[in-house]
Amino acid sequence: MTKEQKLFKGIIKADLMIVQNYGKSDDKAERLLAAYHMQQAVEKTIKLKAELAGVNLWGHDISKLIQDCKKHNIYGKVSIPKYIEDRQVMITKWEANCRYYPMTVIRRDSIMGVYRECSAWLNSGDTV
Repeated sequence: MTKEQKLFKGIIKADLMIVQNYGKSDDKAERLLAAYHMQQAVEKTIKLKAELAGVNLWGHDISKLIQDCKKHNIYGKVSIPKYIEDRQVMITKWEANCRYYPMTVIRRDSIMGVYRECSAWLNSGDTV
């Protein structure tokens, strides 16, 4: 990993720390914050793993990022967890809904399930 990639991984870990701190909260605003940062962590992890595989991806839509991995033949190297891939539409919605639509309902178990998978995936090695 380059110095820049290590810094980017640190930013992802910061997103995950926010999720760890607020994902189980009884306070709705804190849960919305956690879900937004969870989406950010998934998005950034896909981008980091893709970069380690030699491809720079752009965008916020998890479904599009997954499709781009397939298009660039790096899907196997990025190895997106099935749990996350199965919930890609829900996770993508967290990016905007949690910031602009405070009536959005986000379940604690949804946030924390994605958290567990993303944390393990991010820490699955410094290379793809």
